Parts: sequence; structure tokens; C-alpha cells
Amino acid sequence: MKKSVLLLSAAVSASAVAEQGPQEKAWYQEDRLFDRYESMEASGISPFLYFDSIYAANVDGGVDTADNYTAQTYAGVDLDLEKLIGWDNTTMKISMVNRSGNGIANDVGGIYDPMCINGGPDGQVTWLYQVWIEKMFGENLAVKFGRTSMDEDFADNGLNRYALSTAINGPIRSMMLESPQIYSFPLALWGGRLKYTLNENHQFQLGAYQINASIWDDYVPGTDWSWRSDDGVTFMAQYDWTPAVFERPSRFYLGIADSVYEYDDFDGGETSNLLRFYGHAEVEVVENLRLFAFGAYTTQDETAKVPLQLSGGANWKGLIPGRENDHTMCFVTYGQISDEYGEYVTLDDVDAEMVYEFGHRIQIIPSFYIQPSVQYIVDPGGGTNGDVDNALVLGAWVGAAF
Repeated sequence: MKKSVLLLSAAVSASAVAEQGPQEKAWYQEDRLFDRYESMEASGISPFLYFDSIYAANVDGGVDTADNYTAQTYAGVDLDLEKLIGWDNTTMKISMVNRSGNGIANDVGGIYDPMCINGGPDGQVTWLYQVWIEKMFGENLAVKFGRTSMDEDFADNGLNRYALSTAINGPIRSMMLESPQIYSFPLALWGGRLKYTLNENHQFQLGAYQINASIWDDYVPGTDWSWRSDDGVTFMAQYDWTPAVFERPSRFYLGIADSVYEYDDFDGGETSNLLRFYGHAEVEVVENLRLFAFGAYTTQDETAKVPLQLSGGANWKGLIPGRENDHTMCFVTYGQISDEYGEYVTLDDVDAEMVYEFGHRIQIIPSFYIQPSVQYIVDPGGGTNGDVDNALVLGAWVGAAF
């Protein structure tokens, strides 16, 4: 009899555990600390907050040795308007960004910034960044409009975000230098995008975005929502193909950026249209090792400071045994300086700048990492700042997700 009672008690206990389902994760096991508040997300409100900081030092070469620290807070909320107010298949995003620190770009003397976080001319700035709404029509067509940046949808890839240098991190940097065609996180103006997903392997996008060459002066901190008479438009188109290559995931895309804007040419003339082609290729060659390359080109070197940029890299997750969530990365970028820029602006011979970067992201817990990095910049500025010695930059990136 006693044995039967014990067996019945064990069965009841097991049944109770099964009904409870999976045990709740500890706070340090969450990818983002806000993930614990499931009741809020179930109602359609998903807050987020990310903090990042970079310390870097130019220890040899460049214009001058120097070190500095920059920091960034990116916070906002994703809203499911179907859950909140009954708008079918509609979402909204609102966010802000605060940045502080000026970095060491002037001390290195290159065309790319060794620190992808920068507080702007004043050393600290707060932006109202994203304010956009997106609606799905059926299962294939998505329309987005509002205050946004191009790199949310075009000319970018998640693997780029592992680099400290702007030579890799963010969209193709040559499209933002001197005569900008696009702008990226955390700068936002008016823009809209149509995305049509044919199937799981093919996607098409069309976009149109407001541009202005003096966005740092005229539109920071993001509360000026006007459209000025001298603003222009960049039209973008991109085709994405995501096949399996040797049964492993891959991604390829090709795109164009066609800007209608009054650009100043280096020889004193003007150009009212700037066209650039860009592309990206990414393949997982073995499990968790991804190789990628991207670049951009324009024939209009009388307007574009860097008419050709080519970049590539590797990202290996779990390379070190026992560190399955760490990432080991290496990157290289070649940025060719326009001969026209050298002839009319620097009045000297110009060539190209090359940036090499190696880093390792140590994932302490899912929501916190530390990433040491080494950068070697060959011919900083490519001759635009005179004869500058090759620079060695050491740095570290700390990031946390809430």
C-alpha cells in the first residue's frame, strides 16, 4: 500500500513539472534583459536599450599618437499596432541615440574612422533617430515610410557590425564621403521603401530617401522634419539572393544608388546626378565560418572622393574550443582616392588607403561582450593629408543589450 502511494505521488509531481513547461531563464542567460518582460511584449510593446563604448589608441604612425573613448546609448520601442490598436500587419519603431566622444580619426589622418562611434563636431549629440511605420500587404509586400536611414534596408550586412573601423562597420563608406549619397545609423531623414519577397531565396527592394550634404549641421538632433528647397533624393534598388551553396547558407545582393542633388565637383563645377553600383557576397564555407566581400564603384571621380571601395572579411563563431558563442573576425578594406580630388583639392598625388583589422568578441553572457581589436592602416588618407606614416591602432569595444 505504502509503495503504491509513493508511486502515485511521484506521478503527480512529474505531471505538475510537465505542465509548468521549461524553467525560466536566469537574467544573465537572456539575449536582452528586457526579454524577461514577456507580458509587455505580448501586448505589442517591445522596449530595447543598447549601450556600446569604444576605447582606441593610435600607438604608432599616423599624424600623432593619441587615445580616446567614445560611448553610445541606443534606446527605443518596437510597437505591434495590430495588437495595440487593431491595424492589421502593421508595426512602428521609435528610437533615440546619444553619442559622446570625438575619437582619434584626426590623429590617424585616414579617410576612415578607426572608431565607428563618434559624438560629432561638438563631442556629444542626442538624436531622435527612427520614427517609421511598416505595413505588410499579403505575405510578400512590405511598405515602410518615415524617418529612417538607408542602411536599415540597403547596402549593409550584419557581419559588417563586428568591426570597430568605419571602413567596414555600417554601409559602404565610400558612399558617405565628401559627396554623400546615403546616410546611416544614427542619422535619419525622410525615406520610404518597398520590399517584395518572391520566395525564401529572392527579394527585391526599391527606396527613395531625402539627402543633404550638410546633415550634421542642418538636421541634427533629428527634430527638424522639414524638406528644404536644396535637398535632394537618392533612389535605391537592390536584389537579394539567398541560395544554399554546397548545402550551406549564403547571401548575394546587387544594388544601385542614384542621387539627384546639386553636388560640387572638385574642379569647381557642379553635378546634378551621381550614380553608383554596389554589391555583396557572403558564404558559409564550413560550419559557423562565414567569408564575405562587398564593394562599390562609380565612374564619376570628379564628384566622388572614393570612386572605388573593395572590402572583405571572415567571421568565425566558436573558433576557440569551449567558447562556442565568441566570434573571431578579420577585415580588409581598399579605398581608392579620386585622381580628380588629388589634382584639384590636395594638389598632390593620391593613391589609396588600406585598412586591416583583427578582433575577437568575447561573449561574457548573451547580453554582454568585450571585443579587443587591432587595426593597421596603410597610407592613411591615401595622400590626401600628405605623406603620413602607416598607423597602428589598438582598441576595445564593450557592448551590452537590455
